[in-house]
Amino acid sequence: MLLTIDAGNTRTKWAVFNDHGEISQQHACLNEQLASVNFSPAVLGYDHTVISNVAGEQHAALLTQTLSPYKLPIRWTKTSTQACHVVNRYSKPETLGSDRWTALIAAWHIKQAPCVVVNAGTAVTIDALHSCEINHELHGEFIGGLILPGLDLMQQSLGLATAQLPKTDASQAPSAPKLDDIFANNTADAIYNGALHAIVGAVQHMVDALTQHSQQVPYIIISGGNALVIKNALTRYVTNQAIIVDNLVCQGLYLLATSTSNENTMKSDAQ
Repeated sequence: MLLTIDAGNTRTKWAVFNDHGEISQQHACLNEQLASVNFSPAVLGYDHTVISNVAGEQHAALLTQTLSPYKLPIRWTKTSTQACHVVNRYSKPETLGSDRWTALIAAWHIKQAPCVVVNAGTAVTIDALHSCEINHELHGEFIGGLILPGLDLMQQSLGLATAQLPKTDASQAPSAPKLDDIFANNTADAIYNGALHAIVGAVQHMVDALTQHSQQVPYIIISGGNALVIKNALTRYVTNQAIIVDNLVCQGLYLLATSTSNENTMKSDAQ
């Protein structure tokens, strides 16, 4: 049984996988609430842990402190040039965030076809996954991507950087934004729709570029806290191609942990 932890900029998500690769438990908390989480193996039923952390060294130390009483092996994900039949074409492969890398690995194993992989959290990452043959075997090939402020962060930044625009948060978002009406007639809708259109437009632009590169229309795989909002906005353009996959990073962590090549992609820190 494996505990996978996806430590993001704002929230920490975790999922426990059984021996059949199925999620038996899954939870999330704000990063500042991590110390209060009960990660006891007696409660969650796991015997080792694998972690993707993009929240910085301080959060990594907190994770270590939280898990150390259980004296179980911990592995911290490191991005590599190739793993689990996915090739990383970043100019400096090790600088690709471990959350993006594990999400790409999970997406490839779900579809094994060209995909645009969207992680919609504090930041939005939009990554292109091409398919190629290596030694007569089909591989996923990460060819590059985009990073944008997330839906909430984009709105908040306008409030912080401008004198007359209101400060907004997710609770102020329109309950039913009318994306087909570009002429928002109040400031709150104009900010929200502007942010959402920016993200949707970037995803659509990536889809168009990857379609031309791969000579086929890619799938769109979306994960993260704002996945549903983005998918609903995309349906007018790519109705049958966009899907939401919960815990995409955790699924990639499971694949890395169980892959025969995982020794090349992770460092072990037995507690």
